[in-house]
Amino acid sequence: MATSFNIEAITPSGIKLQTTATFLKLRTVNGDIGILANHSNLVTELGSGEMLIQKDKEEEKYYLSGGFMEVRQDKVVIMAEEVIEASLIDVERLRKETEVEEAKLEKLKEEKDILSAKRIQDNLTKIRIGTR
Repeated sequence: MATSFNIEAITPSGIKLQTTATFLKLRTVNGDIGILANHSNLVTELGSGEMLIQKDKEEEKYYLSGGFMEVRQDKVVIMAEEVIEASLIDVERLRKETEVEEAKLEKLKEEKDILSAKRIQDNLTKIRIGTR
């Protein structure tokens, strides 16, 4: 009985990964799943998160943006928008982008609060005028 299987990860820009593994762990929309050689056939929707590939004693980590996975006894095919090896993730750039996006979100919350306050003020004015 085989102890390893093939993995292929495909994105819209092409094949991002072709390797052999002894274990695969990734996130589906229903939770994490582990795959070993000779796994039963499966097609499932993937969630965003970490994909862990073990090759004997080595481990490789990837970011996976969601998508779909087909499992056959000897091969796993992953179709996703993004597959990024952990060592290639630009952490500093992402931290800066996150700060900018959080600031935008905070600004939107402030604008929403201002709009809500204006609606409240308009309603109170209408009530005052309507009860005269």
